[in-house]
Amino acid sequence: MSKVNDLKDKTIGFLGLGAMGLPICKGLVKCGYTVIIPTFRKDSPNQPAEKNAAKNEGIAWMLENGAKPSNSQKELLEQSDILIFSLPKSQHVEATVTGKDGVLEVCKPGTLIIDMTSADATSTQKLAKLLEEKEIDLLDAPVSGGSTGAEAQTLTIMVGGKQEVYEKSMPILNTIGTPEKVMYIGPSGSGDLIKCANNFLSACCAAATTEALAVCAKAGIEPHKAIKVIASSGGMSQAATFKFPQLIFPGKGWNFTVGLMGKDVGLFNSAAKDMQIPSLFGNLTSQILTIPMAEEGENADCIAVQKLYERWAKVELCGIDKE
Repeated sequence: MSKVNDLKDKTIGFLGLGAMGLPICKGLVKCGYTVIIPTFRKDSPNQPAEKNAAKNEGIAWMLENGAKPSNSQKELLEQSDILIFSLPKSQHVEATVTGKDGVLEVCKPGTLIIDMTSADATSTQKLAKLLEEKEIDLLDAPVSGGSTGAEAQTLTIMVGGKQEVYEKSMPILNTIGTPEKVMYIGPSGSGDLIKCANNFLSACCAAATTEALAVCAKAGIEPHKAIKVIASSGGMSQAATFKFPQLIFPGKGWNFTVGLMGKDVGLFNSAAKDMQIPSLFGNLTSQILTIPMAEEGENADCIAVQKLYERWAKVELCGIDKE
C-alpha cells in the first residue's frame, strides 16, 4: 500500500509571523513540516516590545526545532514549494505577489500559495488570475479562532479557490485547524468573503450584547446574572457564551485590534455595496469601531468597545472578575 501524501516532502515558506501567523507556523514545525521562516524581518516599530520579544522567542524555538532561516524574501520564495501568508491586509499580499522579488518574479510554476490573511475578496480574485498565468495556484484560507485556536491547532479555516487544489492542500490545512472545521466554501474569494461576514457578525453581536448589558447593569441587574440569561435565551451569541464570561469579565481583552476588526467590517460593507445590498448594521458597527480608533488608535484591543459603554452608562463590565 502506498503511503498517503502528507506533503511533508514539500518545503513551506511562511510569511507573516504576527499574533496569528507565529503560532500557526510553530504548529507546522512541531508537526514535522519543513518550514522556511523570514528571519530577515526585524522587529516591528508599531508593535509593543513584549510582542516583538514573543516573536523573537518563537523564531528561536522554531530554528532550534528544525525550521530553516532565510536572509531575504527572494531566498525564501526561491526555496519554497508551498507558501503560506498570514499578513495584515490585502495590500501586503499584493506587494508580496507583484512587487520586486515577489512571487510573480521569483516562484516556479507549480508553487501553491495558501493565503490566511483576512483579505479583500476582489483583490484575491485579481491575484488568483495573475498567478494562474504563471501556473501558480492561490487559495484564500482565512481563519477564525484567535491566537488560542492557532496555538491549539483547532482553528476554523474557510477556503476559496479551486476545489482540487483545496483537496491537495488538506494535510496542511488539517494540521493548522480542526479537520471538521476546515471547509471548502467555493471559488476564489469565497473564503475571504465569508470571513469578513463572520467578523462583522462577531463585532456587531458583541457591541449589541454590551449595549444590553450596560442597560441592565444601569438598572441594577448584576452583569453575571444578565449574561447567564442572555446566553441561555434568544439573545444568545458567542459574545454571551464566551467573550463576556471568558474574556471581558476577567479583563483579558480580545487579543484582536479594533483596526483589524474595522478593516474586516469595512470589507463586508464594501462587498454589500458592490452587490447593492443595504448594510445598515454593518455601517453602524463600523462607526462604533471608529470611536476607539479615534481615541486610542487602531492598535487598541477590541475590549475598548466594551469600555466605551462602561463610560457612557457609568457601570462596570470589564475586569469585574479580577481578584
